[in-house]
Amino acid sequence: MDVTITVEQLAGWLEEQGADRYWSVDGDPELGGRLSFPCPGDELAGELRKIDKSLVVVPPPEPPAEPGGPAPQLDRYVDEEELGTRVLQLRWEGSDSAWLLIEDEETSRSVLHEMRSN
Repeated sequence: MDVTITVEQLAGWLEEQGADRYWSVDGDPELGGRLSFPCPGDELAGELRKIDKSLVVVPPPEPPAEPGGPAPQLDRYVDEEELGTRVLQLRWEGSDSAWLLIEDEETSRSVLHEMRSN
């Protein structure tokens, strides 16, 4: 079951993941034209807040067990791929084109290592 959320809910979720988390977007020309990816979650959250649209969260192939609003539970809609990469499938409300929000684990690790080295 698809669930509609606000950009504020997604932006808040991204910020909760931590400043050291980097994200990529695959398949959305609007965000792709605004940012260079991968980028930190706070940068992506800031750009999302500038877009006045609602989002539809498309559940992973194995949908969440319980229905309900995803505001504090967006993690239930995250699909974890083989290598532990977290992916959310989204689309802008009113659009049929889905896009992916992908945690860039490699960049996150690299930036964290660099921060610890300094």
